[in-house]
Amino acid sequence: MMANKLVEYLDLIWKNKKSRAGLSITVFYILVAIFGALVFPKSYSLHPSPTTIFMPPQLSNFYLIFGTGPFAESILVQLVQGAESVLLVSFLAGLFATIIGMAIGIIAGYIGGIVDNILMGITDIALTLPSLILIVIVASVFKTDNPVILAGILSITSWAGLARAARSQVLVIRNSPITEVLKVLGLRRSYIIFREIVPTLGSYIAIHYIFNVESAVYAEVGLYYLGVLPYNSNNWGAMIQQALSYGAALGGKAAYYFFFPILAIVGFMSGLILLSYGIDEITNPRIRTQ
Repeated sequence: MMANKLVEYLDLIWKNKKSRAGLSITVFYILVAIFGALVFPKSYSLHPSPTTIFMPPQLSNFYLIFGTGPFAESILVQLVQGAESVLLVSFLAGLFATIIGMAIGIIAGYIGGIVDNILMGITDIALTLPSLILIVIVASVFKTDNPVILAGILSITSWAGLARAARSQVLVIRNSPITEVLKVLGLRRSYIIFREIVPTLGSYIAIHYIFNVESAVYAEVGLYYLGVLPYNSNNWGAMIQQALSYGAALGGKAAYYFFFPILAIVGFMSGLILLSYGIDEITNPRIRTQ
């Protein structure tokens, strides 16, 4: 049953032109992150000199097709090497936030009572915290580039909005006639949650996961841009910070070193946004009919 639903979802996504493009772009970035480090060398640079640093794109050399950076290193190789970190951390952070948010929302909405009051009280506290400041402070304390720990830091408060929204959805399902019948039949609570409630929220979970991944990308790149995390020259945020420190905002030779990391981020985010159109088609019957 779950496999049939998954096939139906993928079919709907593929039939939608925008979501098909988004899925293709997202898969492309994932493949680059997985296999890019195997195809491209860990570093590729020319001998630093006034003529080789911040070179514009060179069509005669594939490695220099995007130009070079402040140490005559290949911008293309840096982007490919940095993709693994950006995607891994953002996908993990989105996963952590989604799991925590859905778990709290489902438990609070289904059990209710004092459990609901306690969990929603914690959620309300998390919603009122200044998330960006909190993330910067916690990241400054740990100063780690471990993807699991970093993903946990980025998801420290991003689960709260999803938890409250999921609770509202579960309250509707819990009071539905089908759920009442299942209770009367004496089916276990775990069966009702995992076989009835979770599959019903499948598309809802997927679209919020995409939103959480998008937020994590911005947060991770921002932390590297601010210099809060250990320096990684291949990270897209660190590349942007370096480019701006060399005056990229005013134009000049560093402009390409600034432009291509921005383009990489915009491309990945565009893929996720376009993919969300397919998820929206699944969750909105009126759009599906049209």
